[in-house]
Amino acid sequence: MDSIMLKVLELVIIIAITVIMRYAVPYIKQKIGAEKLEAAAIWAQQAVEAAEQIIREPGSGAEKKEIVTKFLSELLLSKNIALTYDELNTLIEAAVFAMKQEMK
Repeated sequence: MDSIMLKVLELVIIIAITVIMRYAVPYIKQKIGAEKLEAAAIWAQQAVEAAEQIIREPGSGAEKKEIVTKFLSELLLSKNIALTYDELNTLIEAAVFAMKQEMK
């Protein structure tokens, strides 16, 4: 009788571990990724607003973007958040668009 209970317990543990590995781990990874992306978007918004306040010269958009891109790249690297150049560029452009919408 004890060996049957032991086998049933082993089976339950194997099933539980399988379910955790199949569903819980990817969910946690996705959740952490979403939180990091949200944090990167907030930092991008703040960096764009700071660059807009610091550099007021007309036609200096490329210079502002370069400064913001460099700052965010270093910040994200220090926080172990990996984004491609295109993803970073999209965050910056979204922050610029949001800032312009607020100014209207």
